[in-house]
Amino acid sequence: MNTKHLVAGAMALIVPSTLCLTGCSFGLINTVSYQYENGDKYTAGDREIDDTITKINIDYLAGDVKVRGTDTDNIKVDETANTDIDADHQVHTWVDGDTLYVRYCVSTKSINFNKIEKNLEITIPEAQALDDFVIEVSSGNIDLDGFTTENMYSYASSGNMDIDCSAMAIELKSSSGNVGLTQHGNSDSVKVKSSSGTIAINHDGDCKAFDIDSSSGKINIEQQGTVDQAMIHSSSGGVTIVMGTVNTLNVDVSSGGIKLDADEIKDLSTKASSGHSDISLRKAPETSKINCSSGGIDVSIPEDSDITVHVKISSGEFNYELPFTKDGKDYINGNGTNDMEINCSSGNVGFHKI
Repeated sequence: MNTKHLVAGAMALIVPSTLCLTGCSFGLINTVSYQYENGDKYTAGDREIDDTITKINIDYLAGDVKVRGTDTDNIKVDETANTDIDADHQVHTWVDGDTLYVRYCVSTKSINFNKIEKNLEITIPEAQALDDFVIEVSSGNIDLDGFTTENMYSYASSGNMDIDCSAMAIELKSSSGNVGLTQHGNSDSVKVKSSSGTIAINHDGDCKAFDIDSSSGKINIEQQGTVDQAMIHSSSGGVTIVMGTVNTLNVDVSSGGIKLDADEIKDLSTKASSGHSDISLRKAPETSKINCSSGGIDVSIPEDSDITVHVKISSGEFNYELPFTKDGKDYINGNGTNDMEINCSSGNVGFHKI
């Protein structure tokens, strides 16, 4: 499978042609217009599937969805509800070749779900590696665990997302809710965007590209291994990052602090508009720019870092423990081959031995 193909391509398969909710709340919806292609080919209710499935597409309007990789040979689709429901209101599935489609209910112009609450659980063989896994839940939590897929796309409109899986290309989106991702092994790309909620990522392998964006909420990242390029942005909320080796890292926080701890970052750029920056590196970057509008900056690097630091402070003091020699406005350690720019509009700047 070529992971350069965007998961968004698979996304086109998931969205029903018409979707309209009236009186929608978490886990509870009233009148629904919910239409999708090939509706006559779907089967209503719980189901066990012994076909070889390599692609899964799930669209579930309201309710929690769990997908588990287990020691089994077949896929099982199990739905629970707070009351007895007829076939039209039950989960609908269709196997088309090696693709499993899962839909919330019958394809219909109008159906009433007043006082009906449903949840879905799907178990799949953990030994079967998938090509594509796509899931969208309009109102409910997404909980994925214990399986492997080449590409993963997950979207939660209102609800939390908790994912513990392995994938090469990952794209997660959340409009309102927390996002938790535990990725096992190497990946090509990890892209996470949350409009409102905390983002927590634990990645224990190498990754070519990180792209993490939070409009309102904290970001916490633990990355073991090597990352080629990482971009981390938070409009409102602090960022805490623990990483191994990164070739290029860009961190931008509009309102909140930056706490960064890494083994090595070759090219580093950070910007904190309102908040303290605390940066600890076990090897000095080859090039770096550290900017802070209000809050101060603390940098911890080895004593023998061979670095030239260009310091510009509008309101604050510069303190250091490293053996710098001063050359005009520059501070030089060792042969000064590494280059760092420090710009702080309001706050103290400190350099510390690591």
